[in-house]
Amino acid sequence: MKFGIVIFPSIEVQERANALRKRYDSHYNLIPPHITIKEAFELDSPDKAIAHLESVTKIIPPFNLKLNKIKSFYPISPVLYCGVEDDPIIYHLHEKINSGVLYHETKHKFTPHLTIAQDLPDQEIHDIYSRLKLKDFNMTFPVEQIHLCYQTETGSWEVYQSFPLRGDRNDTT
Repeated sequence: MKFGIVIFPSIEVQERANALRKRYDSHYNLIPPHITIKEAFELDSPDKAIAHLESVTKIIPPFNLKLNKIKSFYPISPVLYCGVEDDPIIYHLHEKINSGVLYHETKHKFTPHLTIAQDLPDQEIHDIYSRLKLKDFNMTFPVEQIHLCYQTETGSWEVYQSFPLRGDRNDTT
């Protein structure tokens, strides 16, 4: 079974992102707006992953994430996204999750983001980017939990289990 680990932003952020995604993102109907913490991976049973995520979320405190401007992964990938303002805690969360039983080498450096456009022809990506990069997307939202999601037979993603962040706000070791 294919799993992934994500953060779902606040409803306000989701509504604003969906205003763009429904026009530009081919995955709009497959999963709500999200920030991927660990990209898709295969597991026969989620039991060890659940135990790992329980231990990680015990030490990571709730935090705020700030989205900023529209950016692009082009030419590596024809994707437009809302960037996440650099904050050490999201990198720490990713590092802790991508360890132990969930460790695997990644092809690309972890770049926290919220995808708004993908699977479009290059010229269309350029046109959309030239319009959207001038728009302000500054929004902040609280992150109080992460979600282990699984991919269904139809290709959509569903939450398998949610994990509240329970760490002490004064200690992120």
